[in-house]
Amino acid sequence: MEQNSILKTLDRGLTVLLKFLDKPEWTLSGLAQDLGLHKSIVFRLVTTLERRGFVVKGEDRVYRLGLRVLELGNVAYKQIDLRRAAYPVLQKLVNETRESAFLTVVSGDEAVCIDKVDSPHNIKLTLEIGGRSPLYAGASNKILMAYLPGERIDEIVARGLQPITPQTITDPAELKGNLAEIRQQGWCFSCGEVTPSASAVAVPIRNGRGQVIAGLSVAGLDARFTKEKISGLVQALMKASEEISGQLLGWSE
Repeated sequence: MEQNSILKTLDRGLTVLLKFLDKPEWTLSGLAQDLGLHKSIVFRLVTTLERRGFVVKGEDRVYRLGLRVLELGNVAYKQIDLRRAAYPVLQKLVNETRESAFLTVVSGDEAVCIDKVDSPHNIKLTLEIGGRSPLYAGASNKILMAYLPGERIDEIVARGLQPITPQTITDPAELKGNLAEIRQQGWCFSCGEVTPSASAVAVPIRNGRGQVIAGLSVAGLDARFTKEKISGLVQALMKASEEISGQLLGWSE
């Protein structure tokens, strides 16, 4: 199937799904008529959505939204709730440390930046919201990888550790040792692993059950990250993490 055809099919499938915003129940004939498509085409689309759990067909042969939609919505809601709780804390961190602050979460084998506040410095480190990077490189990413189940860590390592910079850890044994150290001390420091001449310090954010749900980090130019400053950053981040966690007591996986 050509790419254009695949994209057309995907677009049609999403259009079918979005029709449930108009009304919660549809017959096959009703969908076909409303969309102006042949019933055989709509049947293939809803059958695929049904197989994936996005719609269900009742005994009355009426289609309704499935639980998979609720699961996706729950994930989106949690991230919005997390961002709402974290943003004022990110602002305070930047005011206190004068370095950029980031909020990251796990997505597959990558970390995703879901919120940030930039440093007031003219020369600063920044990331785009929605930006992705490998879990095995950089403090804001490794703080998340360190608390994944052991089998997940093994799977990520087995897929290969590609160097992003000369400082990226690509030796599996060294990386696993580093992750064990992060878990033991409860924070992570990195230098130049993702961006040359940039350093970062990160801590985990936990929910009411003690599960790590996000990473909180500050990052900036390596020259500004002295040993004394790193110590102060760790304390500031841990305090900030506790403040965010305190607002998310009911937040669970």
